[in-house]
Formats: sequence, structure tokens, C-alpha cells
Amino acid sequence: MNPDTGTCLDSELQRLSRRLDLLALAVEQSPFGVVVMNLKGEVEYCNPAFTSMTGYALNEIAGHTAHPWNPEGTSDSIYDSLLTSQSIGEPWRGDVEARRKDGSTYWERQMVSTLRNTDGKPTHLIAVKEDISERKLRSKNYEQTRHLQEQALASSSNGIMITRSDADDHSIVYVNPAFERITGYRAEEVIGLEGRFLVRDDLAQPDLENIRTALRDKHEGQATLRNYRKDGSLFWNELHIAPVRDLTGAATTHFVSVINDISERVRYQQALEYQANHDSLTGLANRNLLTDRIEQGIALAKRHKSILGVMLLDLDHFKLINDASGHLAGDALLKEVANRLRDCVRETDTVARLGGDEFVIILTDLPQPDDIDQIAQKLLTALARPIEVAGRDVFVTASIGASFYPRDGDHGEILLRYADMAMYRVKEHGRNSVRQFVPEMGSAAISRLDMEAAMRRGLERGEFLLHYQPKIDLSSHRIIGAEALIRWQHPQIGLVHPIEFIHLAEETGLIIPLGEWVVKEVCLQQVRWREQGLAPMKIGINMSARQFRQEDLAERIAAVFASTQADPTQFILELTESMVMHDVDSNLVALRALKQLGVSLSLDDFGTGYSSLSYLRRFPIDELKIDRSFITDIHTSPDDAAIAGAIVAMARSLGLSVVAEGVETKEQADLLVAMGCNQVQGNYFARPMPERAFTTQLHEQQSGQT
Repeated sequence: MNPDTGTCLDSELQRLSRRLDLLALAVEQSPFGVVVMNLKGEVEYCNPAFTSMTGYALNEIAGHTAHPWNPEGTSDSIYDSLLTSQSIGEPWRGDVEARRKDGSTYWERQMVSTLRNTDGKPTHLIAVKEDISERKLRSKNYEQTRHLQEQALASSSNGIMITRSDADDHSIVYVNPAFERITGYRAEEVIGLEGRFLVRDDLAQPDLENIRTALRDKHEGQATLRNYRKDGSLFWNELHIAPVRDLTGAATTHFVSVINDISERVRYQQALEYQANHDSLTGLANRNLLTDRIEQGIALAKRHKSILGVMLLDLDHFKLINDASGHLAGDALLKEVANRLRDCVRETDTVARLGGDEFVIILTDLPQPDDIDQIAQKLLTALARPIEVAGRDVFVTASIGASFYPRDGDHGEILLRYADMAMYRVKEHGRNSVRQFVPEMGSAAISRLDMEAAMRRGLERGEFLLHYQPKIDLSSHRIIGAEALIRWQHPQIGLVHPIEFIHLAEETGLIIPLGEWVVKEVCLQQVRWREQGLAPMKIGINMSARQFRQEDLAERIAAVFASTQADPTQFILELTESMVMHDVDSNLVALRALKQLGVSLSLDDFGTGYSSLSYLRRFPIDELKIDRSFITDIHTSPDDAAIAGAIVAMARSLGLSVVAEGVETKEQADLLVAMGCNQVQGNYFARPMPERAFTTQLHEQQSGQT
């Protein structure tokens, strides 16, 4: 042998040996399971990775053709496919569910190839296996998730629209059934269109810019838009859009738009806003909207250097109409007044109702302040036409006050206050007219405000007191009762008579606490007289109209009687004729409730109103007081004497006591005696006097008796 040839052969053998060793290591250390079988399918080799994957060692499976890792029922089909692939010389690939030695199952991905010898003849099969259980699980979860997502899109109550995100292409690629239901368009009608077709020509919507910006900059966006269905009807769309990115998260491929039909919510909000800004009875602007309109009007007038007029209108004697005809009729009257006021002004002007029978009119762009007089006259003429209420014609007048920007003030509160002052000046001078505010009215209003504040302080500080005017029995000239009269001992002014503050107390509502104070004070005084041993006598208490209208008046007075332990039978509640003649049925209920307390009821100022005999028979009245206007000239005027005599005769026929007020002379007293009048009040016998002086007279009279 050639030494050189031997050396080459050894070298080749060494190279092949190293190669075999390397291949053996590669198979042994491969992360994939490797199984080698002969052509009969008997296992001749498996590597550690296969053992780790299945739990089967080589000595447990060598020589076996029934492979225990293959679940029953799968081997035949798998091997049919495997042998077919081998016969045509191609590897077999497939995913197979397999079983481990411990009985648990897993998924393996395997490739089976035929091993051939140098002559190309098949000698073995080699299977390379990979455990793909986790991947299969992820894939299954992904499929389930994708299915759920598709179902969610299809089942969503919100419309879903997916569009492309190219700079020049935002066409629709998908819409869900809710989109079809909300818009009325079928999917095939909108695929390929751009979503903006829902806006149609209604492009002047500020929120549209939010969507354009989001599409351009590829970020989320939100807008509330007016959209239109296929039939042209409007719906409000609360639109949310969001970018859809690719798997890398780097590029935006689509946008998903969520369409929420909020038409019902918008209509509800609009209704709430309307209610918040409009009077529920007339539909006019309310105080809230009025404030906004005045400020807008002032801003416009400032910009255009024009004049803004504020008119405050108050219906004259509306309460009489309301009381006589009832609240429903009063409401109908206010609605008609509102309509007439609206018809008298321009669309750019504002008519508002402040409440009750008070209205405000804002007039923009007036050439001159005096032009408001013509407008006011137009309003008064419109109101002067008869209004049918409860089946009869009613005639309405109004008092109107006016103020102006910039002449009188530069904000709404001042202008309304000054218009109110001017309106009250109209009330004081005959009503049914208009007046413009002048600065002198301001000082008068300040005095009025000062008086109101002082009255409130006076109630808190105990500045009010009672005087008593005796009732005299004409047959004995003895005191048989009295009328309690309120006075105000002002710390700076001195003694203030009711004529100076009662009207203001009525307007401001202070008459209610004042009236309650009088009732309680008279009750306490009666108890003090009882404790002093004085004989009981009836004291008259005047009731104001506002006090009488309280629904719980009887309960309030009963509570005072209970708290003071006063005797209700020793009191006479005096009500004016005009008070009880409005809304007779309701007042009859109130009078009966008072009568049940045990008090007596007196009809004051009788003869000045319009009482009829039939009403007097219905009312539970105990006493009539003849108004002083019939007594003043009773001894010189036959007419007044005839009226007074008729009242006395009527009262006696009804079994009522009669009291003549304002008796100043002996001639008047003598004539009343001749007429059969029971009792009198007046300066001829006694002026109103403080409690101490009146108590002294009572003691003296009682001592004289004994």
C-alpha cells in the first residue's frame, strides 16, 4: 500500500467519524423530538427531547409498532396519509393530537421523512416532532376572541363604521346592523362611501372640525353632530372615532367610528333648557332668560351706540279679577295678555313674565327714548280690547314704567329697578299709563326701602304696640268692648300711625308677621286683664286681606289661643266687606272655620262694597260696622241718615249687632239711638288710647259698678 494512500484514507475516516459524532450530538441535543422507525413502523430510536415531550423512554417503545403516544382512532388515518406521501417521495407534515405516558394530551407538529441508503433504497422513517400545544391554545383563544369581537360588533346597539385611513381615502369598509337600523341605509349602499355623507349639506357645525383634525392627525376624536337618515329625518349623533393600528403599532390602517343616536337625550335637554328659560304658563321668557337678553341687548347697544329700552308692565287690579273668577280664569287672562304683548313688538325684542301679573319688554335699537311712549300706547290699546274670561268680557289696564340704557344705567338689574320705580309712580297717579324713570323717583324708592327695613327691625326689636278704642253701649254709655289698633313707636320719628305703613306692609308681606303679632299680643292682654280681675269683654282685631287669604289661618289663630290660654269667645275678628265678597264660596269655608274656633265675626266698613242680603244670610256674621262715611253727615244729610237707618234695620232683622264708627257729636249719637243702633265708636266718647290708659278706665268703670 502506498503510504500516501493510507494516510489519505485515515484522514477521511477521521473526518467522517467527526461528522457522525456531530450529527449524533445534534440529534441527541435537538429541542425537537426525533423518532426513527424501520419500514415496518417499529421504533429503533428516540432522542431525549422526545422522551421529555412524551414521558416514554426508548426501552419502553423500542420494537413497538402500536405507538402509545398516538390516541386510538387516529393512527390508521394518519398512517394512510403518511405512507401515501412517502410513496411519492415527499415528507409528510401535519398537526396531530398526541398522548403522553401520564395520559395527558398535547398537540405536536411533526414531519416524517424516508431515510434511504446510498443506492436510494428506503431503509427507515424519521419523525421530527414539536410540541405546539401552547401555540394551538393561543390560536384557539385568538379565534374565540375574534369571534366574540365580530359578534360584539354585530350585536352592538351603537352603530359601528370602519373606514380606511389614507390621506385621500376614508371610504367605509364595514358597518354593523345597528348602523343600518339607525341610519336606514343598508350596508351595500354605503360601502365605498365616505362617512361624511351622513352630514349632507349641514356643514356649518363647529364639531365637524374636531373630526377633520382627528382624521388628519390620526388620533381619537369626539363630536356631537346633526346627521340625517336615508329618509331625510334628523338624528343627533354622539360620534367617537379612534385609529386602528397595524400589528407593529406604527401605522394607522383604519378608523373605527362609534355612532350613538342621542336624539332623545338632546330633545330632553332642549325641553329642560326651554323650561329653565321660559315661563310655564305663557311660554314667554322667564327671569333667567330675561337677564341674559338684557345683557346681550346692552352689549349690542354699546357696540352700535344705540338705545335699549326696558319696560316693566303690571296689570291693574288683576287680583280682583283673579279672586272673582278663579285661578283658571286668571291664567287664561294672563295667556291672552302675553299673546297681545308679543304681537305688539318686533321679533328682535323680548317679552318676559316675571311672575304673577308682571311683564317685562326689552326694546332694542330705539332711535329716541320718547319713542317708548308710542310703543306703550300701542300696548295699552291692545290690552284695552275686551278679553273673554269665564264666559264674560273683562277689561284690562296696565301701569308701565320705563328705563333706558345708557341714560339710566349700564346693567340689567339697575334698569329693571328703575323701570319698577317708574311703574309704581304710575300706580300712585291713577294707573293705566306709562312713565319714564327720572332720578327723583330714586330718592322716593330709597325712602320706601328704608321704611321696609325699619319695619323689619321694628318687629325684631319690639317697637310695635297696641292702642285700644272703646266700644260704647249707647243705652248705658259704658265700655262693653274695644278695637285693637296697631301703632309703631319708631325710635327716631316717634309714634307712627298705621296709615303710614300698613299699605307698605301689605305690599311686602310684612302684614303677615304683623298680624300674627297683633293676635298674640291681644290674647296676652286679655289674659292679663283676667288675672287682674277685670270683667271679660270682647276685643276686635282687624284682619288684612293678605292675612285672611292664608289657607291655614284658622289653624294659626287656634295655635295662638292654645299657647296663650286666651278665651276665643272674647274676640271679634273684623273683616272688610270687600274681602269676603270675592270668591264667596271659598271665603264661606274660611269664615266657618274661624267661627268654629268660638270667635265672633264682624263685617267692617259695611255699606262701601256690594254686599247683598242673600250673602249676609249665608255668612256666619255676628256684627255689622257702619262705615264712618255714612255717619259723618248723618245729622245733616237725609240720604246718609236713610242709608244708616236701613243698615240698622237690616242688621236687626238678621239678628246682628250694629256698631256705628266715627261718631264725633252728640247729634250723631242721639240719631243713632233713635234708629235702634246698639253700639258706637268715635272720638265723641273716646279716642284710641294706650293699653295702660284703657286698663285704667276699665278699673274705674268696674269700681264704679261696685
